[in-house]
Amino acid sequence: MARSLFAHIFFGFLLVSAPIAWGEEDTDSDLPPGEGREEVEIYCSACHSLKIVTQQGLSRADWDELLVWMVDEQGMDELPPDDRKLVLDYLAKHISIERVREMRKTP
Repeated sequence: MARSLFAHIFFGFLLVSAPIAWGEEDTDSDLPPGEGREEVEIYCSACHSLKIVTQQGLSRADWDELLVWMVDEQGMDELPPDDRKLVLDYLAKHISIERVREMRKTP
């Protein structure tokens, strides 16, 4: 039930933000530097704008659940275990709820 609710919320966000995000070209990533950035850029931008990633601000558990949902429901290929760990570590550290709040406060 929680996964279904989470998936519906995320999918709704994608529908609302897709015209904006997909209409823009990612010429330079807004992702902060750090180990795993390249993997996030490669895997995430294969399907959607990186702006969708940077707007999320999720916990590690939520990022993990989102990856599972994308594989199960959206047809994304499973990431190799080492890359999956790098992606999750990066997202949990650099695109967490707290970090996104901080970035929104900074002019």
